[in-house]
Amino acid sequence: MNKAELYADIPYQILERNNLPFNYIELSLDQKEFVDYFMDDGVNLFLTNIELQDKVIELEDKVADLEYELKDLAGEK
Repeated sequence: MNKAELYADIPYQILERNNLPFNYIELSLDQKEFVDYFMDDGVNLFLTNIELQDKVIELEDKVADLEYELKDLAGEK
């Protein structure tokens, strides 16, 4: 998703309350710099969040495997 598409997803009420135009292309240079700064951080946070969610799922699977092996070693089923 590019920045114009991300900007288009911002609810118009928020844009209106902050005196921002409804279209990304209509931003002034100062507004664009400000919005881009937060979008870059937001995209990075989003990607980091996805990576962490994948890692959590991977670790949960490993824990489940270890619990199964431990029960097997203890003779429980």
